[in-house]
Amino acid sequence: MSEKDARDKTTTADTADDLHTAQTEIRHLKGTIAALRESLEAERYGREQAVQMAVAIANDEIVQLKATVGSMRDQIESVRAAKDEAVQDVVRANADEIAQLKATASALRDQLDTVRHDHEQKMFQLQREARDENKHLQGTIQELRHNLEGAGKPH
Repeated sequence: MSEKDARDKTTTADTADDLHTAQTEIRHLKGTIAALRESLEAERYGREQAVQMAVAIANDEIVQLKATVGSMRDQIESVRAAKDEAVQDVVRANADEIAQLKATASALRDQLDTVRHDHEQKMFQLQREARDENKHLQGTIQELRHNLEGAGKPH
């Protein structure tokens, strides 16, 4: 074999080795690319799952907070209603007490007026009786004077 043929054969063998090495490297690189793609997809899937989990947790927390706020509003309304009712009860009790006191004052006023009227009537009666007694006594005095004067004169 000639040198040229040997070189051609060596070159062909080198080229075949280079081709084989290149093909092996290409397969290896394709495998690496596929593995990196899978890893990237897994990472992306993991992040999406984490985001979805965070969103779900945040939504649950929002729902719980809304429920808590609603419950607190209900409690506030309940307390406010109880306070308003208590105030109304006090107002009613005070109004009842005021009405009772007014009725008592009116009854006492009426009783006082009755006592005054009875007292005035008694005073008028006593004055009348005193006048009548006074007239009667003056009449008696006059009669006794007249009798004395008549007894002092000779008959």
